[in-house]
Order: sequence, then structure tokens, then C-alpha cells
Amino acid sequence: MKVITIKVDDKLYEELEKKVKIEGLLTVSEYVKVLVLRDLGKQEKESVEEATKKAQITLDKITLLLERRLQDRINPFTSKIDELNRKLAEVIERVESIEQKIMELEEKLKTKREAETQIRSEHKVPKKTAIDILKEQKVIFERDIASRIKDRDSFFARLERSNAKVIEAKDERIAVDPNFWENFVKKIAAITTNNDDDIRKVLDTIENRLFYKLKESALIVYDNISRKWQALIS
Repeated sequence: MKVITIKVDDKLYEELEKKVKIEGLLTVSEYVKVLVLRDLGKQEKESVEEATKKAQITLDKITLLLERRLQDRINPFTSKIDELNRKLAEVIERVESIEQKIMELEEKLKTKREAETQIRSEHKVPKKTAIDILKEQKVIFERDIASRIKDRDSFFARLERSNAKVIEAKDERIAVDPNFWENFVKKIAAITTNNDDDIRKVLDTIENRLFYKLKESALIVYDNISRKWQALIS
């Protein structure tokens, strides 16, 4: 162990003795030793604190540098992500616009269909009945409808129930509109000849066909005495 000798004046020594008593020590040497140890400990503490501070500064610099480099690496990806987000937003906006247009078109189509349905309903032509057809054609010959109507018995029965004139002619039935029949009977009653050429000049196409079918069926005859045609059916 080394020995350190310090020379001090009397006044300083007296001050040291007072400090010894305050500190509760026995000798001035012990007090000086305590002071030296305290001072060394303080310096060591300050050195540690300074080193810690410098290390913290260095660490902060390294952290900042790493953050900058990391940010430099991330920035390109961030830009791409931002660009993708922008494009995605545009796509979403376009899709929403298309959906809106589709909804508008569907609504227009719905409105158009409803209008067309209403128009068809308002202008719907009722299905023609057998008597309606007879009124248009004036005369219906069974042979003309044989290929289209299988249940012809029911067909002629319906016409008869609707006041049509149904005649049982040779090989077929003939339905005649009642008004047409009335005029036809009057017209043939006014014919005073049995010459076919003359008769064809008086009657129209439908009347001629009906006339010669009834003549063939012996349902109308020519009276040579009165020189008139007579219908043998009421």
C-alpha cells in the first residue's frame, strides 16, 4: 500500500479536524481518504454518464440513418401502393357508374315493357268467334274448313245456336249469315231465267257458288210456269 503525504497550513488543518468530527471519523487522514474516494467515485460516475450520453447520441444517429435508409427503400413501394389505391378508386368509381347506368337501363326497360303490355292490353283484339267469322265471310262451306277444324259438328252447332242458317247440302253443310241469306233469297226470287250465263251476271262470286251448290242439292228449283227460282228450304 502506498503512502501519500500532504502538507497544509494550520488553519486548513483546523478546518479538516472540524470536518472529521462532523463526519464522525477519528483522524484527519481518514477524512482525506474519504474525500479522495468520493471524488474518484464522482468522476467515474460522470465518465459513465458521459459515455452513456455519447452512446445514446450515436444510437440516435444510427437509428435516424436506418430510418432514412428504410424509408428510401419503402418509398418506391409506398408510391406504387398509392398508385394502386388511386387506380382501384378509379375502377370502383367506374364500376359504380356502370352499375348506376345498368339500373337506369333496367328501369327504362321495365317502364317500356309495362307500357307495351298496357298498350297490348288496351289494343288487344278479342278472339273471333265462329259467328264473327261467318259475318265476315257471309258463307262457310264445310269442305273449306275440313282440314282446319276436326270437330265440325260442334262448329256448325255453335253457328246454328247463334242464329246462323245451316243448310244440309249434298256432301257438305253450309253455314250462311242470316242477313245475307235473306237478301240472297230475295235476289234469286227476282231472277226470271234459268240461263247460267245470265244468272252469273246477276250474282256475285259468293252468291254464285251458293246458288249452284243449292241447285246441285235440289234445294232451289226453277218453276217454268212462274219463271222464277224457289228455295225449298225455309
